[in-house]
Amino acid sequence: MRYHVLVLSLAFLLAGCREEVQEEPVPSPTPSVEDKQSGAQDQTSLLSYFPPDGSVASFQGEGNEFASFTLKTSYLDTQHIAQIEDNGGVTLLKIYRITDTSIDLIYREPVDSNPSMPSAAEVASYPVLETILQKPLQVGMSFQGWTIESTTATVDTGTTVYQDVIQLSRTEDQMTTTKYFAKDIGLIRKEDTMETEQDEPFVVTSTLQKIE
Repeated sequence: MRYHVLVLSLAFLLAGCREEVQEEPVPSPTPSVEDKQSGAQDQTSLLSYFPPDGSVASFQGEGNEFASFTLKTSYLDTQHIAQIEDNGGVTLLKIYRITDTSIDLIYREPVDSNPSMPSAAEVASYPVLETILQKPLQVGMSFQGWTIESTTATVDTGTTVYQDVIQLSRTEDQMTTTKYFAKDIGLIRKEDTMETEQDEPFVVTSTLQKIE
């Protein structure tokens, strides 16, 4: 009898020990710096990838006489931004629509140096011509041929070093275009690289020098 009691007691003791043994939780993978930065940028309003209202940005060009230009920015409302781009040969009025998920070009036409701006009702009716930037702002994200290559790029414009820059590129035929966007500034550099029969490709760049 005592033998059976001893066996039962031992069984209960072993069962209690098994209940106390718990599996250790498997640690979640630590996000990389790029992933953390992408997540932070993805929460940022796309409006922050434009220069301040009323500002004039000056770009220095290399490789082409029309690569240098000025860019005057005007906020039409909280959703539409106009930019007048003047490269000395032609003046273009570009209007962008900013949504929760994208920056879309909705108007692009040659104008005189001081064009009149369309009304809010007019710009609201314009169709999308091209998507300039689209969420999620993550490496590998693609839209309309563009691919986000980095969200943590460092760009030295010669006057300022910008950190955490969004770099995206698109290749069409033999031309690869790369754009760089910095928060609170917008476009800071554009590169057009064309493959040629020569040893070196033909490169045209436009780089932000100052913004006033």
